[in-house]
Amino acid sequence: MRECFKGKIALITGSTSGFGKETAIELAKNGAIVILHYYNDDERAKNVFEEISKIGEVGDLIKADICKEKDIRKIANTVRDKYGKLDYLINNAAIDLGADFESFDISDFKKEIDANLNHRFYLIQQCVDLLKKSNSPRVINVASRYAERPLKGAAPLSISEAGTIMLTKIAALELSKYNIKVNTVSPALAITPLTEAILNKEDFEAYAKVNPSGRVCKPIDVANTILFLLSDEADYITGENINVNGGILLI
Repeated sequence: MRECFKGKIALITGSTSGFGKETAIELAKNGAIVILHYYNDDERAKNVFEEISKIGEVGDLIKADICKEKDIRKIANTVRDKYGKLDYLINNAAIDLGADFESFDISDFKKEIDANLNHRFYLIQQCVDLLKKSNSPRVINVASRYAERPLKGAAPLSISEAGTIMLTKIAALELSKYNIKVNTVSPALAITPLTEAILNKEDFEAYAKVNPSGRVCKPIDVANTILFLLSDEADYITGENINVNGGILLI
């Protein structure tokens, strides 16, 4: 167990699958009190809650729609009422509605920007008073490689993830007076329930062949990077975007 995480309060959005779940597991293993958030899959959320409870401490399981301001306030108020402070905020939740640029419905565009960018801004804002009470406050925004290299058919995803990197920089700058460190982690294509639902084995194998590292990203790769940025060893890192992509942006 890494002592720097023991007893820390960690809120992770979108934490019942993929990167969020893996990060929650690793933090729980290291003694943090994990607050899980999910949107609509009650059964999966219950199973993940029980799974992580066997590993470490799960403080709460919060159901909320991150596209709604009142739900974001609900998340922050739950933490405020029960714990009175927050050490780690990990903005992991996101959606990808994907469609051609010319035909993308404007309401879907707004929804994706809300889910992938606006909620991150608002949740950080709502949690500043809680983070100020921590002796090692950290915020991690989970973006994507598409923040730096756009993807056809994913305009709002690419735009919102690029915006997330700038959000990280401005938050790191303005919140530095409270010693709040803010960073972005940008994964490449990874094997998660979301990607497995739309891609097959051949798709993953084809991606691995062109990636300089010769494989597809795993959730643990991202979780390990997040834990490093949360740790005392990363105390002098803020406002940065860490790509976890095996070198795919090099080609």
